Amino acid sequence: MSTPLVRCGACAREWHSATMAEGLREMDGCPRCGGTLEFSDTAPEAHTGVDAPAAGSETAPHLVLGVPRR
Repeated sequence: MSTPLVRCGACAREWHSATMAEGLREMDGCPRCGGTLEFSDTAPEAHTGVDAPAAGSETAPHLVLGVPRR
């Protein structure tokens, strides 16, 4: 198995997803036990930008929300 992007130092839980690694950077500790999270050098940084358009913009709803379900 590949090297985990994030590992908990207390319970040894491992995460391999870049999306999870990005989200876990926003947390204070392990969501399972509260332990300290250890990030690998290849783990992505937390997302800081806002991708959504500003309120009141002229962007069509389907471009913001995606294609509606049928």
